[in-house]
Amino acid sequence: MSDTILDALRTLIDPSRIYTDPETVSFFARDALHPQRFAPDAALRQPLCVIRPQTTADVAAVVCLAHTYGTPIIPMGGGSGLMGGAASLVTGLVLDLRELHEITIHAADRMADVGAGVTMRALNDAAAPHGLMCGHDPWTVGVATVGGTIATNSLGYLGGKYGAMGDQVLGVEVVLPTGEVVQTRAVEKSSTGPGLHRLFIGAEGCFGIVTRATLRLFPIPQARLLQAWEFPDFATGFAAVNELLAAGLRPGLLDYGDFEPTLKHVTPAVLMVSYEGRQRVAQAEADEASHICEQHHGRLLPETEAQDFWNQRHALGDAYAATRSSQTAWSRRHPTLDYLHVALPPSAVLAYRHQCLDLLAQHKLQAHQTGVWDHAGLFSLVYTGGSNALLADVHRELLMLSQDAQGSMEYCHGVGIRLAPLMRREHGSGLELMRRLKQCLDPHGICNPGKLALERTDGHAVTAT
Repeated sequence: MSDTILDALRTLIDPSRIYTDPETVSFFARDALHPQRFAPDAALRQPLCVIRPQTTADVAAVVCLAHTYGTPIIPMGGGSGLMGGAASLVTGLVLDLRELHEITIHAADRMADVGAGVTMRALNDAAAPHGLMCGHDPWTVGVATVGGTIATNSLGYLGGKYGAMGDQVLGVEVVLPTGEVVQTRAVEKSSTGPGLHRLFIGAEGCFGIVTRATLRLFPIPQARLLQAWEFPDFATGFAAVNELLAAGLRPGLLDYGDFEPTLKHVTPAVLMVSYEGRQRVAQAEADEASHICEQHHGRLLPETEAQDFWNQRHALGDAYAATRSSQTAWSRRHPTLDYLHVALPPSAVLAYRHQCLDLLAQHKLQAHQTGVWDHAGLFSLVYTGGSNALLADVHRELLMLSQDAQGSMEYCHGVGIRLAPLMRREHGSGLELMRRLKQCLDPHGICNPGKLALERTDGHAVTAT
């Protein structure tokens, strides 16, 4: 059947845009998920081919053919996802969407119509001459695409003020798993039924493939005032962060954390913040925040500390982008490293952090950093040590502890392969609702199989293999 569908594809798409060579298909079988972090029962499969469409019509034609043959489709953006959301768990067709890269700026509306393959950096470069920018600023700004960031509803460095990627989306153009094309109205507010564009935000391409989106744009700040504050310990600085937000201040950048913490050893914690907008507004926010930080025993660090952090925030992502563009393998300095990004009620953060450090100490693992990002309840942890099997067991227990604290097991990178085993625990009966939606929209189960735990186990499993 593989030869048959490849022959059929060549009648629909320029054959020069269909790649079957082993090097290309092997490279596009994975994204940035490190092999050490794969779920125990996950294994990659070689794609039949990689296709580079240039238009929504190309995508629709390919998906319609795949629907007819029951052949899986795996959409791929920049390949920077850390959960395996674009990894091939089945033998199928990989759609490399990066050539859907048209950009139209509507400056008067503060909007942009963009193809799914547009990188966040390219969007900002196009918007800047109009005095505008996108509110989403991920660490992988040079490689992360509009389609990929919508698919995972990712969060970036400016999320405290502008929100996650999903908050930027006003409307989408989507190719459904049957090949039908749906375009939602791109307006600030509509009261004509459910907002269908929300169905595809965070869905990792399982309900359909986003090919275009209309995004909000924001004025480039007249001023961006950067500050770095050091606090004597995590809890003291966390109280300052909470009070900042309770006062209605909304920093653009809010990155807070400590390094090498243990329960027995108190370490200083550092807060990196920016206040941005009109000069007088940003300055007023910075002054009020400074007063709050000083009340909580904060020490203002030299401005260069915050400026250096800001200037280097994309360095690791740019390094990854270079490997991706040259189709070389991404290596990690610490192979036995793991991390989590959980969303909690802010009141639960300190207790959860204590549980994390206690559990790591029990297993003789080292916490390298704990912190919150953008909001007081978005908690992150980086740790190393032990075997891969131990790291996996500890990671699972830490995620379940976050769920037990009425939190969510991920706020930034999506589910993919990595978190799929805990989707039942995360959503309860809501998972069955998502599975019914999947069955309705994708009766043959061809769109990105194996992600979000949407395969049913009640005798009505999706058919993609």
